[in-house]
Amino acid sequence: MAIPLHFYIASELENARFRDNAALKRYAQKVANKIYNFSNSSAYVFHYPRSNIYQSAIYNNNDKTIFSLLKQPIDPNFNKVIEKNSNRYLRYPLKNNIFNASYLVVSKPISYSSLIINVIAILIVISILLFFAILSLIHQSAAPYKKLNQYLEDFLRDAMHEVKTPMGVMLLNLDGIKTDNKHNNRMLQRARSALKNMIVVYEDLEFFVRFKKVNHPKQEIDFSTFLNERILFFGDLLSAKEIDISTDIDSNISIFFSPIELSRIIDNTISNAIKYSKEKTEIYISLKQNSGRVVLYIRDQGKGIEDVDKIFQRYYRGDKISGGFGIGLSIVKNICDRNRVQIDVESKPAQGAKFAYTFQKN
Repeated sequence: MAIPLHFYIASELENARFRDNAALKRYAQKVANKIYNFSNSSAYVFHYPRSNIYQSAIYNNNDKTIFSLLKQPIDPNFNKVIEKNSNRYLRYPLKNNIFNASYLVVSKPISYSSLIINVIAILIVISILLFFAILSLIHQSAAPYKKLNQYLEDFLRDAMHEVKTPMGVMLLNLDGIKTDNKHNNRMLQRARSALKNMIVVYEDLEFFVRFKKVNHPKQEIDFSTFLNERILFFGDLLSAKEIDISTDIDSNISIFFSPIELSRIIDNTISNAIKYSKEKTEIYISLKQNSGRVVLYIRDQGKGIEDVDKIFQRYYRGDKISGGFGIGLSIVKNICDRNRVQIDVESKPAQGAKFAYTFQKN
């Protein structure tokens, strides 16, 4: 843009100088003709030409002013054309005349308004064309990535659909296996625990993939019963680490909420409490209703959280050794923000973590 504009402006400036010089010369000839005509006439009064655009003055052979309409005095001793004080001046020689004027100086203000308007118009046109050119280029460049992203999304959705059925079959069969061998029971318990952990991760991924594409309708939920059922789901995970669970859940507490979204809040918080708790510790869960609010409280005796402000960031993991994708609590935060659920987290390293979720009844 700069290179063609540079040459355009230089060319227009030169054209403007040429046009101004020609206009000054024409006006100088007009004034000179007036002087010549008066010199050859018998009139007693000379009406010196005046203009709203041009200014002029006549000088004798000694550069002394005979008559001047110039608003700004100027040394007339210059050759042909000069530019000074935002004006362009032309020196025009005169023939013999009644005023003994040797030459005439004509001036005109220098104006670049038309040039500026043209440059702005060109810049606007170039900018618009450049914008659409870049937009088209970005669109063409992004098309393959959009296609690949759609392919990966379809693949992930189909793959997750194929994984869900065998996981359910495995869990159903593991629950149906009974043995008197304590060692085998221990192995089955660990297998069920690992599978249920996979189910939690799978449900997080499924929710993440389908987020904003599938509506999760709200309904009246018996929160007390729902919470107890989710705690029972984690029984194998709790047993595998010999973690005791202590509950204080008031009965008949109901809220209007999406069951899928509520399960993501509960499951992620409990699974994280189990994951980061030491063996043979305790997790405390309570559900209370007070003044139109329902508070879910979950406390563990784990290693604690070093940076509470970062745990809800997507892909953030407080402990890479413990695994996970770092999307669980990000999903929880998003659900809570959309449903006006207040989250309060307290934690200190090596002292466990406390999560409190405050739901609005209305």
